[in-house]
Amino acid sequence: MNAEMTAKLIDAPAGAPPEGGYALRVVETRGRRTGAPRRVPLAVVAHEGGQYLVSPVRDRDWVENLVATPECALLSGGRREDRRADPAGGEEAAAVVAAYLAAMSVPWAIRAFPVPQDATPAQILEQLPGMAVFRLSTVDS
Repeated sequence: MNAEMTAKLIDAPAGAPPEGGYALRVVETRGRRTGAPRRVPLAVVAHEGGQYLVSPVRDRDWVENLVATPECALLSGGRREDRRADPAGGEEAAAVVAAYLAAMSVPWAIRAFPVPQDATPAQILEQLPGMAVFRLSTVDS
């Protein structure tokens, strides 16, 4: 399923995610053991002018790859946008998770989080150590 979605997203037009919402993109990371490119479809969340990646759990391969090597790329519409993914924490990360959950309409994605969809940033902060939030920044190619 991921391979099928990845192929569709790479060819889909690339629009910026709406503020307070998200857009699906293919994120390319570097494998932490092999160094080989790894591609995964993910939501890029737009919050207060920034772009973020969010995971309900820390033990996903793409999360561990970004921890090891923060350089990544967003692929869509035949374009490659080089990025750096730095961990976000505290109130910033909790606000991003809250925005993502508020915008999400896919039941299985919502259920993956250890907090309810209407969780407050304070409730999210309590569970944040088990989640991962990365702030994306632009890098020169």
